Amino acid sequence: FPSHDSTEEMMETMESSIRNKEEIYDGVRAMWVPATPEEIVRQALLKKMIDGLLYPKELIAVEKSLTEISFINAPLRRIDVVCFAKNIRLNQELSPLLLMECKRSKQDAEKALEQVKGYNHFVKAYFVGVSYPEGELFGFFDQTGFSLLDYLPTYPQLLQAVYHGR
Repeated sequence: FPSHDSTEEMMETMESSIRNKEEIYDGVRAMWVPATPEEIVRQALLKKMIDGLLYPKELIAVEKSLTEISFINAPLRRIDVVCFAKNIRLNQELSPLLLMECKRSKQDAEKALEQVKGYNHFVKAYFVGVSYPEGELFGFFDQTGFSLLDYLPTYPQLLQAVYHGR
């Protein structure tokens, strides 16, 4: 997987999406939301995913309840970003491909990686990650345990990894 621009670089290009420094436009949900530090990271991540990494906007959900995407009894929590894929599992038209949490700092991101791995116990996405202003932590379970990368691969790369067993 080749690396890509950092979330911080994407945040610098988002000035036109911020209104009165209090709200930021969420293009996935098609609404203005409060411009909290984590929301700014989330919007930079979404811009990067859609515009730079070829993630289909129509297959992304923001602040999705775990109970809506889990097949087992999940806690009442929300995941910041879920990206789905079509027909990657038998008898499921849409399946969770990637779960992402967004945090205001790298220090918070390291703790959030454990949080998103815990969420994935219920959701069973193929990949998990955390975005923070300076970049991302991205990981997946394989034969050797949990593998961690410091960038987010493209959507086609994730699909290729799923189809070829990582």
